[in-house]
Amino acid sequence: MKSIHVNKLFAIINVKTRALLSKNFIIMPLFTIGFTFIIKIVYGSINIETDMSGYILGLGAVMNIGTVGVYCVSATLAEEKEKHTLRTLMTSSVNGLEFFLGSIIPVIMMMVIINFILIPISGCSFDIKDYLIYGLLSLVCSITSCMIGMVIGVFAKNQVTASTLTTPIILMLMMVPMFSRFNQFSELISQFLFTGILLDTINLITAGAVDVIDWLSIVILVIEIVVSVIVFIIIYRKNGYEKE
Repeated sequence: MKSIHVNKLFAIINVKTRALLSKNFIIMPLFTIGFTFIIKIVYGSINIETDMSGYILGLGAVMNIGTVGVYCVSATLAEEKEKHTLRTLMTSSVNGLEFFLGSIIPVIMMMVIINFILIPISGCSFDIKDYLIYGLLSLVCSITSCMIGMVIGVFAKNQVTASTLTTPIILMLMMVPMFSRFNQFSELISQFLFTGILLDTINLITAGAVDVIDWLSIVILVIEIVVSVIVFIIIYRKNGYEKE
């Protein structure tokens, strides 16, 4: 296993963070916040006796996890390939593990922070236990989302290709959970998606359920992370970006 040089890792994180905050990518998390705020206003203007704050938070969190990680990670990686900076990094003193961690850490941090920002926007009220479960689940789902983005980024030749490849995946990760309460097939598929598990858990938390996540969901989340990591490692090495 390659060693990690902290100074190089932080240098990559700094570069990636600045890219993430650029106008090309910051629009995604801002759109998620705006979407949640608008949905809150829309449901607030309708005379509904049921508390919809949990559902609103779930929609916002699913949009955040399903779009930001997949799109931002894949697009930034594709941009580096397009500008021929990725291979330069890989032939420099930066190793693959440092590049990998430096690429996903800023995006993961942004997604988790955005998910917590969505709590007061949606009008939800959590206790400490709920915050811990919500935060941990957001972290796990963010990692999986970023890994999918890394896989797509390795495949994509440029940002246009990355955008094309991410669109159907993002739609699936978002739309299937969102329509799960209206269609039995969507509900079945949603149970095996990390975004669907996130939405269901949020609904159970806000409903005051005692058991908000079962062992099957935990196993599914772990499997999805492991599979996505293995797929990325295989594709990454086959495409020749790692130094020999």
